[in-house]
Amino acid sequence: YNGHWPLRGEKVVRYRVVNVLDDEGRRPTVSLEQVAWQHRALSEAFRPYNISWQLSLLEVRNSSLRQRTVLLGCEPSKIGNDHCDPECEHPLTGYDGGDCRRSGRCFSWKRRDGVCHMECNNMLDDFDDGDCCDPLVTDVAKTCFDPDSPQRAYMSVKELKEALQLNSTHFLNVYFASSVREELAGAATWPWDKEALSHLGGVVLNPSYYGVRGHTNTMIHEVGHVLGLYHVFKGVSERESCDDPCRETIPSMETGDLCADTAPTPKSKLCRDPDPTNDTCGQKHFTGTPFNNYMSYTDDDCTNTFTPNQVARMHCYLDLVYQRWGQSKKPAPIPIPPMVTGQTQGSLSIYWLPPISGVIHEREPDTLCEDCAEDGTFHQYVHEASSPRVCDSSGYWTPEEAEGPPDVDQPCEPSLQAWSPELHLYHMNMTVPCPQPDGCILELRFLHPVYPDSLTLWTTYLSTDSPKALSDIEVLTEHGESIHLGPLDTFCDVPLTVKLNIHKKVYGVKIYTFDERMEIDTALLTSRPHSSLCSTCKLIKYRVLRDPPFANGSPATMAQAHRKFTDMEVTPGQVYRYQVQAISGTTLGEASPPLIHVHGAPYCGDGKVTTSLEEECDDGDLLDGDGCSRMCKKEKGFNCVGEPSLCYVHDGDGVCEPFERASSILDCGLYTPEGYIDQWAAKAYSSHQDKTSCPVSLVTGEPVVKVCKSHLHDVPKDLPLVAWFPCTSSQGNAQDPDGERMPLDNDRVWLKVCFHRPGAPASLLVFLASDGTIPNDQRRPTVTVQLSDINGRNHSWGTHELSCQQNPLIINATHNQEYFSHQIASVLLNFSSPHVGIAAVALRTSAHSSSSDPTTCLLEREEGHSHQTYSCAHRSCAEPGSCAHPVLAHTSTLNCTSSGPRDMECIVSCEKGFVLHSSNGKSLGSVQKEVVLTCSSGQWDRSVTCEPVDCGLPDQLHVYYAEFSCPKGTTYLKRCSFSCIRPAKLQGMSQWLTCLEDGLWSLPEAYCKLECDAPPMVANAKLLVPRCLQGNHDVGSICRYKCKPGYHVAENAVGKPKKKFLKIQCLENGLWEEGHCVPVVCEPPPPVFEGMYNCTQGFELDSQCILNCEPQSERVPILCTKEGLWTEEFKLCENLQGNCPPPPELNFVEYKCEQGHGIGAVCIPSCVIPPSDPVTLPENVTAETMDHRLQPARVQHIVCTGRLRWYPDPSVIHCIQSCEPFQADGWCDTINNRAYCQYDGGDCCSSTLSSRKVIPFAADCDQDECTCRDPAAEENQ
Repeated sequence: YNGHWPLRGEKVVRYRVVNVLDDEGRRPTVSLEQVAWQHRALSEAFRPYNISWQLSLLEVRNSSLRQRTVLLGCEPSKIGNDHCDPECEHPLTGYDGGDCRRSGRCFSWKRRDGVCHMECNNMLDDFDDGDCCDPLVTDVAKTCFDPDSPQRAYMSVKELKEALQLNSTHFLNVYFASSVREELAGAATWPWDKEALSHLGGVVLNPSYYGVRGHTNTMIHEVGHVLGLYHVFKGVSERESCDDPCRETIPSMETGDLCADTAPTPKSKLCRDPDPTNDTCGQKHFTGTPFNNYMSYTDDDCTNTFTPNQVARMHCYLDLVYQRWGQSKKPAPIPIPPMVTGQTQGSLSIYWLPPISGVIHEREPDTLCEDCAEDGTFHQYVHEASSPRVCDSSGYWTPEEAEGPPDVDQPCEPSLQAWSPELHLYHMNMTVPCPQPDGCILELRFLHPVYPDSLTLWTTYLSTDSPKALSDIEVLTEHGESIHLGPLDTFCDVPLTVKLNIHKKVYGVKIYTFDERMEIDTALLTSRPHSSLCSTCKLIKYRVLRDPPFANGSPATMAQAHRKFTDMEVTPGQVYRYQVQAISGTTLGEASPPLIHVHGAPYCGDGKVTTSLEEECDDGDLLDGDGCSRMCKKEKGFNCVGEPSLCYVHDGDGVCEPFERASSILDCGLYTPEGYIDQWAAKAYSSHQDKTSCPVSLVTGEPVVKVCKSHLHDVPKDLPLVAWFPCTSSQGNAQDPDGERMPLDNDRVWLKVCFHRPGAPASLLVFLASDGTIPNDQRRPTVTVQLSDINGRNHSWGTHELSCQQNPLIINATHNQEYFSHQIASVLLNFSSPHVGIAAVALRTSAHSSSSDPTTCLLEREEGHSHQTYSCAHRSCAEPGSCAHPVLAHTSTLNCTSSGPRDMECIVSCEKGFVLHSSNGKSLGSVQKEVVLTCSSGQWDRSVTCEPVDCGLPDQLHVYYAEFSCPKGTTYLKRCSFSCIRPAKLQGMSQWLTCLEDGLWSLPEAYCKLECDAPPMVANAKLLVPRCLQGNHDVGSICRYKCKPGYHVAENAVGKPKKKFLKIQCLENGLWEEGHCVPVVCEPPPPVFEGMYNCTQGFELDSQCILNCEPQSERVPILCTKEGLWTEEFKLCENLQGNCPPPPELNFVEYKCEQGHGIGAVCIPSCVIPPSDPVTLPENVTAETMDHRLQPARVQHIVCTGRLRWYPDPSVIHCIQSCEPFQADGWCDTINNRAYCQYDGGDCCSSTLSSRKVIPFAADCDQDECTCRDPAAEENQ
């Protein structure tokens, strides 16, 4: 768009001003004069850039809307939330429901007295118990502040848009809302927001500034945002930290406002370059700033221009997103030239991309063609999302965030643009676990049911390393059926795509997870090709323009639907110019930028790297993401070799290649540029340190670990042994080096490091083991850096974000910073998070500026302080010493050079099987083969030794189902044996592993195979597969049995037909699945027959039951058949008469007998004291003496039997406390911790909780009530 001017041709754009009036058409929000004046200013501002605006005025007559004040940025959920929200501090919200200001004391007798008392009109006093929102009592347009009242005096912009339901598909909608803060004059929807074209899109302006002289540029500024423009000061004043990747120091298309013709500038309202600023990131003077740009914050008298880059961005977004706002019927342009895909002596093949808008079908009203692909597959994102999980009180992570296209900016980092089951109670920094047995559920529904081809799910954040973070996906079909896909692996940086081989229309899915911090952005349902929803769509066509013309004299080909063309009329050496035009119906689009190609010349995609074309690689295709981009450039993180290029990820592969010596710390260690010296911290002190649990000395020297974890619960248990983590209260109080305990302060974690040789700082490098991300906190952890020079003066080096994605954190000095010329001896790091982990700190100084005098760290006591503080004092040596030749064992190379007695440099490498260790015992890493020691003035910069490579204990991954024994250790050439853990069996001969020179174990020559032995005998069943009697069955093998006559397969399912054939499977644990054949049993007769029959074998097969009726002729035997059914129906004896006595009201149970007391009548019991349940208890057991292990049956009713007795007997019916409806919610409820309530669904035992952490709901619960009582739990086995 910058370089091809036809793409910036004349565009006419429609916009609609939404003016709300009262029912009679009076009191407009803005006057017609304001609308006309603003339209004139808008048109004049954009006319020089080929963008003109067509005004449409929509008058909405609605007194209810008009009398409400619309507030910009203030959602009703923020009113009265115990936090003063500045955007809601307005008189008509009661100053944020009383959160920002209180009018006075509210006395109890004033509430609910029929008068609105303003001192009671706040959330704390329930807005005068409703008096201030009662239209019969007060003028609610002035006094109703209650966010839950329909009478309230204010509404949010979102509520206004929801009420108006004005789609943004064909117009830019302009709404009006007031702002509490003066500087907030408007708000806009970005073109990449998923609301951009919905009823929630558009621009919101303050009516006080709209169409008012001196403020007309406010709308121009907000429209710039709608068309994709950032503030010109984004890279300076809107950065999040000094190392924000968007920070702009020079004009760039990739940082700041993404325009290379707007110089970096801080936020300023001056109509000139800003005054020098005290910027902590270094830059102080800004010149050539775009203060007269519409996207600055200067006023109308100053702003008057957009830059060419900005104009290109606006034209681009008008074609990319907002094409329907225009009047043109032309298809969107193709902004990128065609590409060569093949070439022979007599032919040339080219390929081109679709129009920039992505629309590949002719526009027809009332069709769904925009969501159809070329092969007729229909793509649709989630239309509606819901979850039974209660939303977090913050208002974030609601199911609505999972609707529409994906919009999470940074995957694998917490985001507010996604749904999450995250839920906090009572302002606690603790989430509620997902309940058993199903977990947290998100239901996603699509607007159009389709025959599915695939489902794509964006899980953009996972808090656990569990491989099956998704416990199940349930696919919902049109006719009420569902298909369960089971547990699935998913990752946060790659969408999960599942093929759906389902021959029914699908309308939705249910997602199940036990990860309470998982975030789901959205889902995409793709239909099979040739969907009926796409049957009426007509593909746009293309024609190829060529110069020189084709052989028939035509400059263009015939229209075609596909995006490939092979030119068979070419001559080697001839220059050809190709362009492509899209055709919609009879309308031609703009011709694409040209491809100019000499036939026979090399091209990107021919598999040969051509340096004259500035190619860095060429893998023979035009695909991005495979290491070599379609522009033949190496993609980030890849190296490419050979022709055609073979690309691979190089960082972390253990091989230090020459090109990555300066960039890969993982493979090559820290690279020190020529002319600089890197010093590792020599001494370290901290606010939170302890010699045993968190020794701060781990920060000194080179880092042992290169791995960095974002969350503390992700940190491996052994990581704190090789990096410093601040001691927490659970580790005991920190202690200073002299043994005195140091005060713990979790709000302020600091680390002070000292260096041997002070120097002018060029860079500071902080190696992270954990970036300190705090769960549930959306803010990124930061570190504030302070330097101390040899004279004791302190210098600030700004605040910087911590992220594992930028490890190590490199803070570079700039020449205009005041401390650049000072000799820095120590650095103080203040961390915002107590969960940070530091592996090492290095100071890079100029080789010419470093002092030759060492630094001594002293412990000094400050006057007036009870605790000790540390400082690094620089002391000059009286006499410089001479350098002694180092003596090291197990070295293969020790080459030393000396320019004098006081200077020496030695290159040290270790012999095979040994690695370098620093003086503090830390390994320098297996990839660092040699180290340079420097001696100056008799002082060596470090001390190293050569120690044997230690492979560590072999991991389970080496040999599955095995245990290892290493009697002689795990160092170089030592051997470990393994033995198989039953029931696994050894396959192979050699059971030994050897520690090799690279620190890895040799490959095993045997393995342990998990097999099942012969299955156990199944009683009352016949084996159908004789080979099952043999042993060594693979996992998944099946053995089949047939139950003997009178027996059936034991199953839990009720009401299903009884199976005769049993199959058991060899499971992954090497054991057979359990299976039994149980006797056929008939259903017991109804309770009314209780005590009236005798049976020979109970209710088992062939048992005969006879009713005790008179006369004898009625005593017909009833048999239980092999189908589990009785031969006859049980019928009451004909001569039975009488009533049961009224049931006695014992044990606090009362009865309701609406059917009377006759034979067969039913009475319903209920407990006198709710909430209680009537249950049957054994004799001599009462509700008070009942053990928690007892699981009594609840009594739904009692029945009057033929013997004129109640069944069950009222004397054994007691009332026990009901279960609370909070089972399996993650909190241990003591009332439910008993067998009758399934032990609270597993909430009171760590082994039955997904989080493995029991959280008692009652703070003062009795010790026994909170214990794990479930006899089936692991703890009680």
